[in-house]
Formats: sequence, C-alpha cells, structure tokens
Amino acid sequence: MRKARLGFLLAAVLVLSAHASGKLDMNSGAPASPVRIAALAGPSGIGMAKLIDQPPVLPTGAVCEFQIAGSVDVLLPKLLNGDVDIGILPPNVAAKLYNVSPNSIQAAAVVGNGMISLVTRDRNLSGVGDLAGKTVSVAGQGATPEYVLRALLSAQGVDSSAVTLDFSIPTPEIAGALAAGKISYALLPEPFATVAVLNGKNGENPVLKAISIRSEWKKAGFSEDFPMTLCVVRSDFAAKNPESLRAFLDEYRKSIEWTVANSDGAGTLAEKTGLGLKAPIAAKSIPASNFVFLNAELARPDIERLLKVFLEYAPASIGGKLPDEGFYFK
Repeated sequence: MRKARLGFLLAAVLVLSAHASGKLDMNSGAPASPVRIAALAGPSGIGMAKLIDQPPVLPTGAVCEFQIAGSVDVLLPKLLNGDVDIGILPPNVAAKLYNVSPNSIQAAAVVGNGMISLVTRDRNLSGVGDLAGKTVSVAGQGATPEYVLRALLSAQGVDSSAVTLDFSIPTPEIAGALAAGKISYALLPEPFATVAVLNGKNGENPVLKAISIRSEWKKAGFSEDFPMTLCVVRSDFAAKNPESLRAFLDEYRKSIEWTVANSDGAGTLAEKTGLGLKAPIAAKSIPASNFVFLNAELARPDIERLLKVFLEYAPASIGGKLPDEGFYFK
C-alpha cells in the first residue's frame, strides 16, 4: 500500500513538473517537444515580433522558443542541421533548399506578399515600361525584386537590356543615395521604400513611391499578388509534431493580424525584440508591407507563378525545377 502511494505521488510530481515547464503533451501525456522558431532580422520578422515578445505555450503543451537570425545564410544551416524547426525564407530560397535537399523542409504559409515600389522624384512614370533607357538601383541581385522587374518589362514588350539595373549600392544605403540626388530611380521593398520617401520628403520635388510593383504584376495578368516571404518548417518536425505545428501557425496568424491592426505597437515591438528596426520606421512601413497569412497549399498557384519567373531567368536559383506537391505542408 505504501509503495503504491509512493508511486502515485511520484507520478503526480512528474505531471506537475511537466505542466510547470509547459511541455506536457495533452494527448499522450509524454513531454511535448519545444517548437524552435527563427525570425529573420529585418522587415520579415515584424509579423513575429508579438510572439517573440511573449512566447506562447501551445495547447499541445509545447513551448515556443524564438531566436533571431541575422540573414538567410545564417538560418539555412540551422534548418538543415535541425537546430531550428520553423523559419522564414524567400520563396526561391525555400524552393531551392527543397529541390537540392529532398524532404528537408516544407512551405507552411505565405506570410508576406508583394511590397516593392519604384521610388523616384520623377513624376512622369506611369508604368515600368517608362524605365527604358534609365538606370535603376535594385535592392538585392538575384532576388525577387530583380526578376519580378525583368518579367514585368518583358510583359510590356521592353527588353530588360534597355534598363540598366545597378546592384552596386547596398540596400540600406539606397534611400540615402536617392535623397541626396546621387541616383534617380530605385526598386525597393519595405521598409526601405518608406525610408526613401521620408528621407527625401523635403524640397519642391519630394521622393515618392511612383509605381507599385504589386499593381504592375496584377495589371500584367500574372496574378493578384506575389509572395515575398514563406514560413517554412523542417519536414521531419512537421511529420512528428503536426498538432504543435498547426497550433503555432494559428498563433502566428493571430500575431500577423494584430500587427496589421496595430502598426504603432508592432513597430515598438520590432525594435524591442532586436529585429534591427527603429520603431517609427517599422510602424510607418507596416501599412505598405502587405503582411498576410495564407495557407501555402492554397497559395500554391501564386507561389508557382513567381517561381516560374525565377525558372525563366535564373533556374539554378530554385534548384532547376518547380518543387513538387511534397513542398506544401497539408
């Protein structure tokens, strides 16, 4: 009888300990694996800032553990080595990782759509076709802004060679160069486009967002929008912890919805959580940043339309082919 009572007390202590640490799987009673999430420093991490500030314990009992990766190059090996379960990647990078390392990751959700603008003082631009004969400073060679612009120029019958694309200025410095009059045209994502407008607001001819690339994409007939960032998950983690993953994705969706509705508060959290953004800039850029939460499987047509652009201009950048259906978490 005494042994039975002792065994009961020991079991109770273990259960209470698991509850206290937030790691009890409510279905099996076994300790739930923590969910290790990496946000990217910069604008793509803003939608996660609320979660980073107050990490949730999921209904499965799993604890969310956050870290911030300084770049995609830092995040990739963490995903491959199993040090991180969930992260944020550009669509072409995610596709390439999946194609060159089968069953490594899956796309869970689109968390950011097109947020690129052509920024200039030139008020005579009506579309990307008007850029023929001009030099445009582009944020990031081999990334979405470059190839989306090339595709849009082609759609308007303009040979991309007719526009000089300049990649010589680091992205954070383009806004200053535009404000100083060193360059005339820049293709920038948020929050850099907003920074350029703020830096160049003085004078008789202030800097403005002259062309919305998202609008041009739609006008050209590609689709309503194009994805800029994907939430990806290690395939092994998704297979072993589908309930924890779905619970986290639901929390992430709520965080993005809160971010869109509370730009000032989200801007404050973006600075507080170490994403490398000042609160006022982050807050002002959120309305134009096109944060969304779209199930990747349902968003597959839009993802593939963008990846086909990469396939046309730089097939190696996505691993030489479109990812198959296994790329999309169901």
